[in-house]
Amino acid sequence: MIETSFDRLVRRAMILGIGNFATRVYFRWLNSVKAEGVDVLKALPRKNVIFLSNHQTYFTEAIAFYDLFYIVHDMPYEDPHLRFSAASETMGKNLLTKFLTYSGGVTFRRSFREAGQEVKRPVDLEGVSKIEEAIATGWLLHFPTGTTQKNAPIRPGIAQLLHRTKAIAVPVRVDGFRDLLLHKQFPGRIGKDATIRFFPPMDLDAFYAAPFDKEKGRELIETLGKIILDPA
Repeated sequence: MIETSFDRLVRRAMILGIGNFATRVYFRWLNSVKAEGVDVLKALPRKNVIFLSNHQTYFTEAIAFYDLFYIVHDMPYEDPHLRFSAASETMGKNLLTKFLTYSGGVTFRRSFREAGQEVKRPVDLEGVSKIEEAIATGWLLHFPTGTTQKNAPIRPGIAQLLHRTKAIAVPVRVDGFRDLLLHKQFPGRIGKDATIRFFPPMDLDAFYAAPFDKEKGRELIETLGKIILDPA
């Protein structure tokens, strides 16, 4: 994943511009977006960390993460280098989403869904490679359900991704972000409350030390689901 000087310039400009104007007003003045459990961040290394979050909107949670890390907590722009995973179709819809990709979007082609329809096709190995590189070189915000639909299950591939990367996996639960949406996936409502809750990193030492086992992978996914997914 080669990042050019132009990429870095656009990324910093977007964080600085959107963070000091749009998110400051929208997330703290017009609405209340609060973070819980942020002490977890202090002990994390600056590379090989993946945040595993439930997914309510296309990109509002990702913007909130950038605001939290780089504006609220004033972290250096590339230390950690935060990126977020997103479906290629989503990030190519308009000029805004294309610029958001420059800010740190890691795109991939979903093997199970496209344009709101169920599909079945081979795994995007190039996209997986980009995700693994993003983890190895920084922090990645990843949405293991792969969709904003309510009650969607965690995709089984997340267990294999974790086992290959041996990443520090931090579960995250977001609530209230759907309430910020004014129309479809466009935020615009005011007077709403939303939260980002960080949980301690998962204990995966034994899972990583042994050869990959599907049953252990299913147990991992079940444990993660109990933390981040909506109640049945």
